[in-house]
Amino acid sequence: MSYWPWLENARSIVSIILLSVGSIQDVKSREIDDRIWIVFLASAIVLNILGVLNGSVEPAWWLLFAGLQSGLFILLYYAGVYGGADAKGLMCLSLMYPSTPTGFLVDLSMARLPVAFSTMNNALMLTILYLPVNLLWNISVKLKGVELFKGLEKESMFRRVAALLLLRKVRFSHYLAENSRFLLAEKRSRSGVRRIVFSRKIDEKAEQAFNPEEHVFTSFLMPLQVLLLLGLVVRLFYGDILLVLSLVLASRLIK
Repeated sequence: MSYWPWLENARSIVSIILLSVGSIQDVKSREIDDRIWIVFLASAIVLNILGVLNGSVEPAWWLLFAGLQSGLFILLYYAGVYGGADAKGLMCLSLMYPSTPTGFLVDLSMARLPVAFSTMNNALMLTILYLPVNLLWNISVKLKGVELFKGLEKESMFRRVAALLLLRKVRFSHYLAENSRFLLAEKRSRSGVRRIVFSRKIDEKAEQAFNPEEHVFTSFLMPLQVLLLLGLVVRLFYGDILLVLSLVLASRLIK
């Protein structure tokens, strides 16, 4: 069996470039051109057909692993874990990086899972960074004299703490101007009672209940493509963050 070292490098270079382009678009508009995924998909097919021809890719296992991972990514999309573009990016990665049972076991021994799956794990782990960022944001708003829970006195302490970590308090006019980056996370009933809403399913009429100068809690729409890009880089040069932590924890418990 021959081996072309440049083939593996080409996979990573193409993946990083295309995810970088997607990340830029995600940050700017939260919309990603589908042509990126078409190029990604075509590149994966071409590179791995070359791998099949030189004997470094086993076509049956390549398609089986890609199909299983893609099926999982689709299920997670419908479960609301991430958006459609993120699912497409992960599916492209699953097709870009072939695997076999032997390769899976070798990766597992090195605290790694298939590239696409570890990329998703790493990206989701990196979302934890948004908790302190949101908290600092809300503290800065509080220091400016804004009452974070004005009108929300009936909310439990648990829900208030969750809001400080998961949501951001912004002026309603700012939310309206940047509604492609935020989701409204408050609603006001007809009787005037305000409630924090952690679900994305909120009546659009809720916007009519606030005036531009009020401050409301919002959910910041993370540019997950950026985290997928970082997650891929971490996987390629380090491994699977979640798996590494799990193995470290298991080894400590055994001792």
